[in-house]
Amino acid sequence: MTRKFLPWMLALGLCAGNACAQLQATPVTVSNVAYELEGYSILPPQGKDWFELKRDPQTVFFGKKIASRTHAFIATAMSAPISDKFETPEAFREYISRVLPLRGDGRHRVIENRVEMDNAPGRFCVKYHTKAEDRGAPYAGGTALLAETFGVTCLHPENPQLNISVSYTERGNPSETSAEFRAEGERFVRSLKFTSHRP
Repeated sequence: MTRKFLPWMLALGLCAGNACAQLQATPVTVSNVAYELEGYSILPPQGKDWFELKRDPQTVFFGKKIASRTHAFIATAMSAPISDKFETPEAFREYISRVLPLRGDGRHRVIENRVEMDNAPGRFCVKYHTKAEDRGAPYAGGTALLAETFGVTCLHPENPQLNISVSYTERGNPSETSAEFRAEGERFVRSLKFTSHRP
């Protein structure tokens, strides 16, 4: 890929320190109008207190306003060129398994990666789950926070040289994990639709 496939690190990086405050935060007021991006459309996350943090022709980032300083929840969607070619969906799954982070970095320690086929959005689609410890989160007082990303990544059905990834990331203390927030994240991921895109 020409753009690194590290969605959970990207999402965490957006809210490191005061980065969220530095982005343009626009409240999501209409939740039933899809964002039309390069090769796909996506509905904004459903629920209260969602903000659009960044958007360009390929990418959109959303953040949820949460009272806790250690709890963060972000939803992301992006498309990017991919130079590798895959003969079978299984070959694509194996590739995604290899490019997901194995160890993390100085701040994040990867605990688990899972990658499985997911034919619901399309033939060349996989779903993934990454779990990591965030050891340098602001306001955590040195306590490691749990960061989990759930998402789907696909090759565009008309243009297999375009990769589309939609995911959500939750970070916080174990007691802060929210089933309601994750349901909103799942609806966001499942709203993915491919649109016409020729190379």
